Formats: sequence, structure tokens, C-alpha cells
Amino acid sequence: MNITTQGSDRRAFGPLVEECRARGIGRTVAFELARNGTIETFHLGRRVFVMLDSLDALPQTLAKLDAA
Repeated sequence: MNITTQGSDRRAFGPLVEECRARGIGRTVAFELARNGTIETFHLGRRVFVMLDSLDALPQTLAKLDAA
């Protein structure tokens, strides 16, 4: 599946586990981040997808949570 955001060559979302694995995040942590709403996800059937913008912003999101 290759859906891009309007006016961009970058994909808007990807499979949760594969995208997290590519960034050094394991499966368990990936699902924990999704469950607590730290990263934006959605389901298509049984598969879970992550919005890549929320995954790319994860370091800043975690920094804000640590500061609070």
C-alpha cells in the first residue's frame, strides 16, 4: 500500500511493527506506544498502521512527557 500525503512523495503511514523496527523500536514497545496513544495508529482489518509523522515526532513527544 503506497498512499502519500497531498503534494509529497513521502508515505503518510506504514505497518506499525515494520516501521518501528526500522527505527530500532521492538514489537512490544511499539504496541505499548500505540495503546497509550503516544503514536497515532489505526486499523485496517486486523493490521495496525502508524502515521509516520507521529512516529517521526516520537523523540520530541517523549521529551515533553518526561518534562511534565
